[in-house]
Amino acid sequence: MKGSKVFKNYLFNAGYQLLAIIVPLVTTPYISRVLNADGIGIYSFTFSIVSYFTLCSALGTVSYANKQIGILQDNPALRTQKFFDVFSLRLITTSAALVIYLCYCIFFAQYKAIALIQSFYILGIMFDTSWFFQGMEDFKRIALRNYFFKFLNVAFIFVFVKDKNDLWKYVLGLALLTFIGNASLLPSLKKYLVRIKGYKPKPFNDFRVIIQLFIPALAVQIYAMLDKSMIGWITHDNAQNGYYEQSEKIIKMCLMLITALITVTMPRISKLFAEGNKREAEETLYKSARFVWFFGVPLTLGVIGVAKTLVPVFFGDGWEPVINMLYVMSLLFITMGLNQTLGTLYFISTGRQSNYTAAIITGGIFNIAFNAILIPHFGALGAGTASVLGELVIFAFESIYIIKHKSFSMRPIFTASAKYLIAGAIMLAMLALAEIKLPKNAAVLALMIIAGAAIYFAALIIMKDKFIFEIIEMVKAKFHIGKRG
Repeated sequence: MKGSKVFKNYLFNAGYQLLAIIVPLVTTPYISRVLNADGIGIYSFTFSIVSYFTLCSALGTVSYANKQIGILQDNPALRTQKFFDVFSLRLITTSAALVIYLCYCIFFAQYKAIALIQSFYILGIMFDTSWFFQGMEDFKRIALRNYFFKFLNVAFIFVFVKDKNDLWKYVLGLALLTFIGNASLLPSLKKYLVRIKGYKPKPFNDFRVIIQLFIPALAVQIYAMLDKSMIGWITHDNAQNGYYEQSEKIIKMCLMLITALITVTMPRISKLFAEGNKREAEETLYKSARFVWFFGVPLTLGVIGVAKTLVPVFFGDGWEPVINMLYVMSLLFITMGLNQTLGTLYFISTGRQSNYTAAIITGGIFNIAFNAILIPHFGALGAGTASVLGELVIFAFESIYIIKHKSFSMRPIFTASAKYLIAGAIMLAMLALAEIKLPKNAAVLALMIIAGAAIYFAALIIMKDKFIFEIIEMVKAKFHIGKRG
């Protein structure tokens, strides 16, 4: 039943992640042509700045609350107390962050109007309670909310964003709908919360633990946003930020398939470790790592194989620098996937936040150093390379810690990659040949993606990969395929 629940939650979460992939497939080609690299670069730069404030608004409450609510999900009184403790803390931190951000917009922001519109993201953090529903493993509710607002966002873009002068409308649609979407979950809380007479929230009760989680989250944000900020500060070229933004968008779209499983596994594995069920927890972690290889390898090699066709078809003319960026940044599928698996499912789930923090900070320092060296010479490509190198540093740090302390064996995580690398290499060879021989248009791109996936999965079936057969059986069981009556 537990495995079935995790798989069911994964389907809900992955369903939304799939939608989050499909929607940009529709909107990105349009936005790339309407707003061009400069417009997207302005959005990217201003969003990178507001993201620091949204991060400070949330602190480390998402990971902390997800874990705590997961542990307390069978105790209505305690989970209610924990909810109000966390929610009251977020009200305080968000209010402070909003005041400081508005001062920044008024006195320092380069693009004041766009920066002010971005403040809706901070308000969205104030009313965001998705962390509670994740802890309760109610991913269906979150997914349905996400589906609705994602479609609403698409409609907004095509109705109101018509040319490069509509950049402010594009930013308003994204920010305002995020705020409304977060607030829309508030009425659903009454299903899980109970009345506790005389209870006063204690926002700073576990503040030390939350801050420990905030520091690695801050470092993660450095990877996600400081690259864009440093591109703007060093190059003073909005187009470079535009190239980075669109390259990262491709990576993030596909990476969602991997992170979806990690998100739904977090509450379960936290509970297993808390109950002392180390063996089952380790098996869950190994399966998650195998899943990263299963999807990460074909995504990495697949993007490399189709990049020269993908970029002109998807983005249009003037986006050629994105090709080389995708060659480099596609490695993030594997490095970020493995880092999130180890970081979230082991270090955070077992209370080793300080060790995870050390890994993230080390990677962040290297990332900043690599950015400072590479961006002046290579622009956005240098920032992408720095991100990959930073993730490798984090993985090395995490692996060394686990091996040194004999926490569990790392060998299954490495050996799990063999069949996927072989199948991926076969797929890449076929895609490289097709890219040389075939014209570059949407039909060919679709054909290459479908053929590449078919070759990859066929190779795994021929090699009798156990994991793919487990997935096939789970899907068959879920949809009652092959059962009579």
